[in-house]
Amino acid sequence: MGVPVDVMSGEETLKLLSEWIEGSSRMKLVVTAYSEFFVRAQSDLEFKKILQSADLVTPDGVSVPAAVKYLNSVKGKSTVGRVAQGIKVGAEILDGKVGETVTGVWLFENLTKMAADKGWKVFLLGGWDKVSERAAKRLLKRLPGLKVAYDQGEEQVGTDEATNKRVIEKINQFAPDILFVAYNPVKQEKWLAQNREVLKAKIGIGIGGTFNEYMGEFRKAPRWMEKMGLKWLWRVRVEPKRLGRIMRAVFVFPWLVFRDR
Repeated sequence: MGVPVDVMSGEETLKLLSEWIEGSSRMKLVVTAYSEFFVRAQSDLEFKKILQSADLVTPDGVSVPAAVKYLNSVKGKSTVGRVAQGIKVGAEILDGKVGETVTGVWLFENLTKMAADKGWKVFLLGGWDKVSERAAKRLLKRLPGLKVAYDQGEEQVGTDEATNKRVIEKINQFAPDILFVAYNPVKQEKWLAQNREVLKAKIGIGIGGTFNEYMGEFRKAPRWMEKMGLKWLWRVRVEPKRLGRIMRAVFVFPWLVFRDR
């Protein structure tokens, strides 16, 4: 589908990010990509180019490593063979055997712990209802000594130049090792890409609703549902308004993967 994804374990990912923080001078762009990102990239060429130019694209959700496994296993197979392999990989998803995911929430929790241990600076940007501030305060309670700053940023990304300029100046004055941006999926990646040359951060990561999830404001899916790749079903149950997005991720994405091969 013309979009890369890095198939690495969580530990390998943390090791790479640590090396970048310790030795990089230019900000590295990290994207935690779930299946809807790959669907969006087919119609949004600007976003597709951002994914192609990102320094790291992690699989955020089991459908992404499942797609990689499927694509690697159907080379040279007939249409019937591809369908059969698709059914097999689908069964492996339910059995939790398709590969490791590296989600935004997992990275946030592990990188903030590492930051507290190693003295790295962390900046939280975006979210609503002052969630970046609340998340920063909770981090300080759990990780005393963590160097953390925050800003709510723009309410409508790309519409308030004065606020955007102020935010960038605040980030650069703090000079974080890790910049977490919660400006909504796609918008946050575009913002990071547009400003990566002026941002004085070692790593920039878009993390969507991670601050809210960290605060316990999103009802998490049971562990067994996550393992079986059924987190989407839980999301439909607790957030019916997400149905359109979830359908694109659960049904459109597999079809595009099958068609692409």
